[in-house]
Amino acid sequence: MKVTNLREPKMADRVAAELRRQFIRGEIPEGTMLPPESELMAQFGVSRPTLREAFRVLESESLIEIRRGVHGGARVSRPDRETLARYAGLILEYEGVSLKDVYEARAALETPMVADLARRRPKKAIAELEEIVAREAQAAQGRDAIDISTDFHAAIARLTGNVSMQMMSEMLHHIIEKANRTMQPTAGVPAASALRRASKTHTMVLDLIKKGDVDGASALWNKHLRKAEEYVLSGNEASTVLDLLA
Repeated sequence: MKVTNLREPKMADRVAAELRRQFIRGEIPEGTMLPPESELMAQFGVSRPTLREAFRVLESESLIEIRRGVHGGARVSRPDRETLARYAGLILEYEGVSLKDVYEARAALETPMVADLARRRPKKAIAELEEIVAREAQAAQGRDAIDISTDFHAAIARLTGNVSMQMMSEMLHHIIEKANRTMQPTAGVPAASALRRASKTHTMVLDLIKKGDVDGASALWNKHLRKAEEYVLSGNEASTVLDLLA
């Protein structure tokens, strides 16, 4: 049994960890081209296969972009939240998680966020929500109208002061956005009625937030989320994230 290669991946992980640390601390800024391979090999005292394995690790984490060709190399990049959301969706697919589970998680996250906004009443957040409500009132039927309505929910997460909760909410948002676009009518009387109800509720919740009515805002928002779940998943209660994203 050969074990001579076990040392290479371990060293590659150590190189990746050191470069990752420098990226996160800003010692190597985003957009910077890393030095040539020969220079990095000398700096870390590793072979080319080890360095390239470290690059593969960092590339999989969206921390670098590899450019091929004469003027290629490794450029430092910043992982975006969409990447995180895609990975989260992939894990939920593998776990066989139901869409009902996702909607329940959204309610558990968003309800305290609405309560917090009502408690703090930040002017900037209220102004952004007012702008979305105004666009909702003018929107016609179709996917654009559904997207605007869904954006009110996304804004609730964007405007919270808790970054960790915001990121968790965003991981679920791309799944719910897909469900809203594909699992509910986009035209006709039912669609128009649902959009009017959603717009009305958003306006009412915003008014409660502006008044600082924490209990009223959170109770109404929780009820709205439950109704939205029932509407979108009606007849599809057994659907999974895999069914939606596959």
